[in-house]
Amino acid sequence: MVMQVGRMFQRWQLSPIFDPTQNPRVWPELASIPLLREGIRRHAEIEKYSKNRFSGPLSRRNFLWKEYRNFLRQAISNYDAAIEVPNRSACLLYYYSLLNFAKAELLATHSSTLVGKFISHGLSFSTYKAKTVAGDALNAKGDGVFKLLYEFRTGRTLPSKARLPIKRILANIPEIASQMDDAGLGTSKTVGLIQLIAIGDQGTWPVLLTDGKIPEKSSTGRLFYGTFKEMPILPDWRDRFALSRRMAGDIRMYESKSIVPHDANGNPDIWGALRVTWRLKDILSPSYSSTYDGVITPSLYDSKMLPMPASLARYALLYYASSLVRYRPSMFDSQLFPAQGLLFDAIARESAIPVLRDVLAALEGNAQLFYAEDAMRL
Repeated sequence: MVMQVGRMFQRWQLSPIFDPTQNPRVWPELASIPLLREGIRRHAEIEKYSKNRFSGPLSRRNFLWKEYRNFLRQAISNYDAAIEVPNRSACLLYYYSLLNFAKAELLATHSSTLVGKFISHGLSFSTYKAKTVAGDALNAKGDGVFKLLYEFRTGRTLPSKARLPIKRILANIPEIASQMDDAGLGTSKTVGLIQLIAIGDQGTWPVLLTDGKIPEKSSTGRLFYGTFKEMPILPDWRDRFALSRRMAGDIRMYESKSIVPHDANGNPDIWGALRVTWRLKDILSPSYSSTYDGVITPSLYDSKMLPMPASLARYALLYYASSLVRYRPSMFDSQLFPAQGLLFDAIARESAIPVLRDVLAALEGNAQLFYAEDAMRL
């Protein structure tokens, strides 16, 4: 098939990828544990940041505020303990930290389920049947925390008893791509995205640069190619996307099939173009690398769409790791399974900052963007 030439444009604007219905928070520094921890702690300790998230009579709001801040305090305590543990044993503490963070996030909408009642994890795994990471899978279970969190964040129903293969969950976590490959579990399925908003004579549209091709014959491909089409790479693509000459690889360029018209005065509708990209929200995750504006995290299944953003993949993976740490530590035996041990040591290390970024974005209700101080200078 001959690739069609892309539309011409002489003006453009670079933009991260985020939900255009929410204004993102831009931080003029890189993400760090102290910064993120402070941002979360203010929700636990400063009433004005959190009390208004609850509705109803004052007595009810006060009650839920008390529950909320103590979920957060417990989560922070578990997290602080986790970062002091040098290996995969930290995954147990990280998981219990995320469990309490999730309850805080869900409290405003699911208080009757979360307060004063038993609620399951929402995931199950038979540690006695565990054999290898490559063959293991989690099962979605009932109306537990994971199911509620999944549906709250994605807006989609998690099928009852859905099977979630660990190998596919791992492939949706961008920061452990090299470690996954070292462990013989295949390559990461994530694809980094850099976004440009092109401004033409008649309208505005998004152009995406990727570090790999999006597979066409899959549920992910059907969604992506329903909105975007591949175009020849422009000769000056590095300059247009403000990239170093060191940027190389399997670079691809895609433009949206639709154009957002200018307004009556000829002004470009940048936010309209951002909404076009956001049609891909089921397969988009925030980027945790300063190189990219977003990441494709594909559907967990090829045949049908089951979104698994990186934030939920991390949560599910840490549940799995915590189960092994508690009941099957022999799965990490340095003589029998050295690659698995090293992989989960890396997961504990590499997830430390991304999980806090996920939590802060969830509590704040918008994207949290972090840039080095000189990032806006040429």
